[in-house]
Amino acid sequence: MKNSITKILSAGLMTCALTGCIKDKGNYTYNYGNSVTIRYATYSYNAFLKDTIKVYPVRTWSNPADTTEFEHAWFINGEQVSDEPILKYVGQELGTFSAFYYMKDKKSGIRFPAASAINLNVTSPYGAGWAILYEKDGESELAHVRIAGTSYFDYTGLYKSFNEGESMGSQPVKIRDYYVTGGRGMYVLQNGGQGPIELDANTMKKKMVAKNVFTQGAPADFKPVDMGFFPTTDFMVNYNGVVYARVMPEGALPFAIPWVSTPLYITGGLKVSDIWDTWTTMSGWGIMHEKTVNRLLRIRTYVPNMGNPAIAIDTFPVPEVPYPANYTSLQRMGNWEYVWGGSFNDGWNFMDGTMILRSPDDHNLYFQTFKFNSDGVTPRITPGVRVPFQGNSVVTAQTRFTAVKPRDYLFFTGGANNNEIWYYDVKTNAPVVKYATTAAKITAITAHDNGGSIAVGLEDGTFIVYDISQQVIVDGVSKELHRLNGLGKVVDVIVKGGYTN
Repeated sequence: MKNSITKILSAGLMTCALTGCIKDKGNYTYNYGNSVTIRYATYSYNAFLKDTIKVYPVRTWSNPADTTEFEHAWFINGEQVSDEPILKYVGQELGTFSAFYYMKDKKSGIRFPAASAINLNVTSPYGAGWAILYEKDGESELAHVRIAGTSYFDYTGLYKSFNEGESMGSQPVKIRDYYVTGGRGMYVLQNGGQGPIELDANTMKKKMVAKNVFTQGAPADFKPVDMGFFPTTDFMVNYNGVVYARVMPEGALPFAIPWVSTPLYITGGLKVSDIWDTWTTMSGWGIMHEKTVNRLLRIRTYVPNMGNPAIAIDTFPVPEVPYPANYTSLQRMGNWEYVWGGSFNDGWNFMDGTMILRSPDDHNLYFQTFKFNSDGVTPRITPGVRVPFQGNSVVTAQTRFTAVKPRDYLFFTGGANNNEIWYYDVKTNAPVVKYATTAAKITAITAHDNGGSIAVGLEDGTFIVYDISQQVIVDGVSKELHRLNGLGKVVDVIVKGGYTN
């Protein structure tokens, strides 16, 4: 044991001799590289779908003279999306995404994270404004006009842009925008290509092709021309008036419910020529014109006491007071030709109903009114008047109508080339007034829900928004708010995110 201790001591003395017995004074120096702290002017950034979000970090270096020898890394959902010092992020999906940023000193290999993640909020620019269905170079397409105060922003070619360049189809007919669970849907009626389709109205991505989602296969000769979307039931009307439905359970998943292959039927027949543009979310009721009996039908848009889901289409009730002598029965119009129908002042369980009818005797047009009231279950009809329509000499077979619901104005097109815009005061029955004349035939006209503007589409591919505020009406001079050219041929125009079914 003594011999072992002697050897250890000798080794220790030898080591001390070789190193000069340097004393540890406890003064350590570590290289942290050129440290940097990272913050942001704001920690939340907003952009529309497919727009670019740019994020400029604010950096503070320990050695301001050496700021170039760094690597950069941005991560979203665990994946690196950029290696640039400034983040340029194009939002391809809607939602809020957290982005994490790191810098690495190339010399030391040390990585410095930002103090906090940032939120990138991607929203849709297509949720509100004007939607346009048009045909260009033989193909159906979609455009959108977003309104921000007094500014307008145009988006065209949306279907191809969001559906990998696919052609939407051809022979476009009509579009509708409507509520779905958690968002908005859009239906496009077209007779060519893939036929009618359903889209997510906020992303413009295709969700369903109608002919593929019937319970027992699509009907033969399926060419729908009209549609309506209600809380418990959606309807699609074929060119021959046959009506197909899909019944919506409460809280149904969007873009998941098929159309029923068996056509709807009620006593007397069901061949529909027109689903009125009622404000479904305001009135609780919808109205159809049925051409077999030449009558109006009522649609109860929400039917919780009948079970859910349910379809509720029925005849108009007989009014509690008799029809006036010069009045056309709403239950059976006989030989009177139905030309147009629409509602004004839509409110919960109330609306002012109006129709334009052509007399079988003098073949002139007449304007007829009624009030629609309900306690939520039982509707009541109060007849109004039937008077000669002041626009009789202006209306043609090509005329389009739109009701300015909150202001009791009916705007419509007319003239030999259907390039004139006229309006009629439905309360006063005053003579119609010409508002404007366009350079080409008008193919679509729609009033905004707020009653302050109308939009028209032209055969030459022009889209125009007009101011119809009360001051403009009083001044008697049309006022153009916005114009979009080059759309080929405009087929339909609607208000996005609005009240109409």
